[in-house]
Amino acid sequence: MSSTDFPPTRWSLLARLPGQPHHAGSVIGLYAEAIGSYLSVKLAGEQVDRIDDVIQEVLVELMGKPDLLAGAQPGSGSKFRYYLMHLAWMAARNHLRHARRSDHLRLDDELDMPAGGLVAPVQQSAMDRAWAAAVVQEALDELRRWSQDGTLEPEAYAVLRAHLIAGRGLREVAAELGLSLATSSRRLARARTLLQQAIAERLRLAGELLPGEDPARACAVLLEALQSAG
Repeated sequence: MSSTDFPPTRWSLLARLPGQPHHAGSVIGLYAEAIGSYLSVKLAGEQVDRIDDVIQEVLVELMGKPDLLAGAQPGSGSKFRYYLMHLAWMAARNHLRHARRSDHLRLDDELDMPAGGLVAPVQQSAMDRAWAAAVVQEALDELRRWSQDGTLEPEAYAVLRAHLIAGRGLREVAAELGLSLATSSRRLARARTLLQQAIAERLRLAGELLPGEDPARACAVLLEALQSAG
C-alpha cells in the first residue's frame, strides 16, 4: 500500500459508517480541531461569534451525515482529511449564506474537487497547516497535563514551549528558568520525546502514520508545516 492510500483500519471504519452511523462522531472527533482551525482561516473577516457558530453547526451537520463521510475514496494523492475539510467548507458556506441572507456572500470558489479528495496545491497547503496546528496543539495540551500531574517536569514543558515552539535560544531559556544549560538540554530532550509520542499517537488514530514510518520524521513534518504559516 502506498503512502497516499487510506490505511485499512481507518478505511474499514469509514466503510462501516452507513450501517453503523454512531461511529461518525468518533471520526469527526479526530478532525474537529483541524476543521475549526481551517474554517477560522477561511472565514477570516467575519465576526468571531459568527465563525464559532458556523464551525459548531458544521461539525454537528457532518456527524449527522455518515453516508457522506463514507463517500471518500482511497487513491493516489488522496487524503481523507482533505475530503473532510472540503465538505466542511461547503457546509460552512451554506451556513454563512443563511446567516447573511440579506447580503451576497462572496468567498473564494474553491469548490470543485473530485470525490476522492484531490485539492488544489494552495488549498491543500492551508489544510495541511490547519491539520498540523491541531495535532501539535493537542499534543502540547497533553504535555501540559502531564506537567501538572507529575508525569513530566514542569521545567521540561516550559523549555519545550520556549525553545521549540517560540524559537528562543536554549541558553536564554535556561537562564530565565534558573537551570543549567545541561539540565535544560536534558529536559528538552525528554519533552521532545513525549511530544513525538503524543503526536504519533494522534497520527496513528487518524491513519496518517503508516506501519514502518518514522514517528520523528512525522513530527518534524508537522512542525515544518506550522512554521511555513509564518
